Amino acid sequence: MNKYIITISREFGCNAREIGRSLASKLGVPFYDKELVDLTAQKAGVNREAIKESDEIMNMKQGRLFADFGYGSSTAFYSETAITTQAEVIREIADKNESCIMFGRCSDFILKEYPNVLNFFLYAPLETRIDHIALTYELSVKNSDKMIKRIDKQRHNYYKYVTGKNRGDRYDKHVMVDVNTYGVDGTVELLCEAIRIRFAEK
Repeated sequence: MNKYIITISREFGCNAREIGRSLASKLGVPFYDKELVDLTAQKAGVNREAIKESDEIMNMKQGRLFADFGYGSSTAFYSETAITTQAEVIREIADKNESCIMFGRCSDFILKEYPNVLNFFLYAPLETRIDHIALTYELSVKNSDKMIKRIDKQRHNYYKYVTGKNRGDRYDKHVMVDVNTYGVDGTVELLCEAIRIRFAEK
């Protein structure tokens, strides 16, 4: 199969990270997730912990979760230096002589000029996402709902700030999948087939 780069964008709470990791394992390619943040922070001289910080902590449990998932909540990543550096890091990885999967971080937009890129967007109904977050992190339905809406808003605002576009615009995505319809394993199989069709050697 020819070299390819997969980008995965998602709604929070649809289990996209597990899908991305499973997809990478099945394909035998690197999966770049938090590594993109670490490399950008290191190269831009931004404090890694500052990037993770949330601007509001509702309680101890949610505070910890917001620190883990609150990408876009800190002003540290809104600086011109950080945005430029993030793009440089993503392009440097894309220019390597290997296929890979990039998880979020505006990688679909940053690599829009690359011919060997396939952009996926994963989503699920709000009720399904609430159930997943509540079960996974032992939160109430009410707090799960608040958390999902807040983090989705943060990520949307950040994507809009960097790209000038909406995160879920279909025009910039090649495959959009309702994870609730196919499940984790089914979604992985579906994405594998899309990759095979797009990048199989003629």
